[in-house]
Amino acid sequence: MSGLISGLQDHLYELIRGQELPLPAIDHSHLEFILELLQQAYTGIKADYPAAVSSGDEKHLNSLMVDRLNHLVGADPLASLLVRAVSRGTETKNYDATRFEMRPDIQISLTGRQHLFPLIVECKLIDIAQAKTVDLYCRNGLSRFTTGDYAWTNREAVMLAYVRGTASTASHLSPFLATAMGLSPPEYAVVSLPYKCALSLPDAARSDHGRYFAYVHGGQSGDLPGDIAVWHLWLN
Repeated sequence: MSGLISGLQDHLYELIRGQELPLPAIDHSHLEFILELLQQAYTGIKADYPAAVSSGDEKHLNSLMVDRLNHLVGADPLASLLVRAVSRGTETKNYDATRFEMRPDIQISLTGRQHLFPLIVECKLIDIAQAKTVDLYCRNGLSRFTTGDYAWTNREAVMLAYVRGTASTASHLSPFLATAMGLSPPEYAVVSLPYKCALSLPDAARSDHGRYFAYVHGGQSGDLPGDIAVWHLWLN
């Protein structure tokens, strides 16, 4: 058993070599620019592949989004100053290396930090008629960030919703998280409810969440990661 634990620690030590966690926050203006890129990619996909948007599954949409995003970055000198590359389903590990082969939906590698520490975008369908609800969005998506599965080195992450119907962050996400916040202890470790951000976009909001874990590596063992800012982009 000690050999297993030692082996897991090896993976963590190598991943975070020379890093102080959590990493410095990404500038808000950079995050809003990335949200605008995501919106632009989706708008183009919606125009070019309407059937995929209306009936495709998450994997299909995510694959289209990653390819479109890389094309947009390659064609835009300003975007390429911020974004190195966009990938889908790249293998990673959770905060204590007990779970390998974790595969976030979209990973955005930024020029200002090592590619080992991308901005994580987790994507979910919101289709109330097909039981793709905000509950699943939070239970199978948002919770990844509070439990240390994803983005445990970072101070921020993105939740992206492909919305079919009229649901919005104001009509569905905010009331759901308000109920979660009223529980004892708060579900999803809600610290602040979603509030409007990236005003140029139709539906973007930010909520803040505590995290249910402590770092387990080296000199930072036992340190808390602090809150994580989750930027929600709902695409309709």
